[in-house]
Amino acid sequence: MKKKANIIISVIGAIIILIVIIWGLNSDSATYQNVNAPRPFQGNSDANIILAEFSDFQCPACQNAKLLVDELLEKYRDQIKFEYKHFPLIALHPNAYNAALAAECANDQGKFWEMYDLLFDHQNNLAKDDLKLYASQIDGIKTDSFNICLDTKAKKKIVDADLNEAEAKGISGTPTFFLNGREVEDYGELDNLIQNLL
Repeated sequence: MKKKANIIISVIGAIIILIVIIWGLNSDSATYQNVNAPRPFQGNSDANIILAEFSDFQCPACQNAKLLVDELLEKYRDQIKFEYKHFPLIALHPNAYNAALAAECANDQGKFWEMYDLLFDHQNNLAKDDLKLYASQIDGIKTDSFNICLDTKAKKKIVDADLNEAEAKGISGTPTFFLNGREVEDYGELDNLIQNLL
């Protein structure tokens, strides 16, 4: 009886090992070839005026600030450089971190700003399946690669680096803007501040 129990345990152990091996082989095919894509910006790369925003895709105030940024870029596109940085407030916005990852996965394919627009346009629907759906709506994006990037959190280091930078600067909320490295207290004044710098 004891011998029979040992045989059963050995067979179960062998099956478990086989399952682990098969799973390992399948997961290898789902690894992501990380791309060292440059950080995205809009405007003039050589501009003397740099506008940086720490933002959260699920934050309603950030969605309103995007409209202002769009206006500023239309007005000063050749004179400023705009940089978007991630500061997902996870305690308030549980989908914001994955949305930030999705933007960076899209950036690996040169599609950051297309994803940025979609994320803000659909701010109330940012579950992982939604993010994959939005990627499928972007012309030229390879959805299989995007999905693996998102599922494996391949761009975690980039998002976390922005989070660490925000915390080091003492930022507590979004959106927070910096103009040439100086924090802007009232971003409604950005147009005037840019004009003064010009």
